[in-house]
Amino acid sequence: MSAKQIHNFQELLAYAVSLPPRTVAVVNPNNKETFAAIGEAAASLNTRFILFGNKSEISDGIGSNPSLGSGVEVCDCSDVTCALKGAIASVLDGQSEILMKGGVDTATMMRVVLQEGSGMKTGRLLSDIFVLEYPPRPDNQFVMITDGGMTLSPDLKNKIELIVNAVEVAHSLGNENPKVAILSATEFVLPNLQSTIDAAALSKMNERGQIKGCIVDGPFALDNALSLEAAEEKGIRSAVAGRAEILVAANIESANSLAKSTTYFAGLRLAHVIVGARVPILIPSRSDKSDAKLLSIALGSIVSEYLNRG
Repeated sequence: MSAKQIHNFQELLAYAVSLPPRTVAVVNPNNKETFAAIGEAAASLNTRFILFGNKSEISDGIGSNPSLGSGVEVCDCSDVTCALKGAIASVLDGQSEILMKGGVDTATMMRVVLQEGSGMKTGRLLSDIFVLEYPPRPDNQFVMITDGGMTLSPDLKNKIELIVNAVEVAHSLGNENPKVAILSATEFVLPNLQSTIDAAALSKMNERGQIKGCIVDGPFALDNALSLEAAEEKGIRSAVAGRAEILVAANIESANSLAKSTTYFAGLRLAHVIVGARVPILIPSRSDKSDAKLLSIALGSIVSEYLNRG
């Protein structure tokens, strides 16, 4: 765990700089935003990279980015499958501590990661934790959203695992007891709306010590999870209401749309990381800007350090 809680991306980058260097295996890097992020991370975070893909294309990308110098190794691969296998092998033999996608699509990459015999699975559910910075908050400005990248329609058992994974990321950022809101369309438990029933069960499980290291409550609509004013207006009394730091969505559609809306409607900064595998996995969108990719690399480094210590 970090020496103190990390409250925003400025503090996240500063903490990542203080960590021992990490090596990131990147699958098929092929756009300028990815090379810009790699160059900045290599320079400012002391991160090392092994780039798997077409050597000629990677060399062009490196040549067009003056900040890319030492700390970058290139492994020539004939196609995406070869690049994926090479990157995963570098993780399994200890050469790399983080796996990151470049120009390969997420489904193709994760299909290989999740194959039996890949060596990447640990028996845990893999889930994507999206981290945004919410400036209106005076204290901890991080809000996490899960799971918009991996789990299509989580049942109650899956949601427990989603909470455990997100709480692990919160703990790696020094938040020892994060507030977890289980989202639905309403704050009432309705017999015909499964997400509200799951929320009530998860809240009770947390109350009785079956889910640890956090405070869980719900169901919440988004407004009363994030806004104290909205929660007070509706008479909701809860340690989580209006103060949520982790949002667990009902399904992948709502989580993915909610996460992307913070970028495209609100212009908020973001990072995200997949946990539950042998190492942190980074799946930045190919359309993400270099800032989002850099922040994801920093977040992956912090999670990796936390897992190594734990």
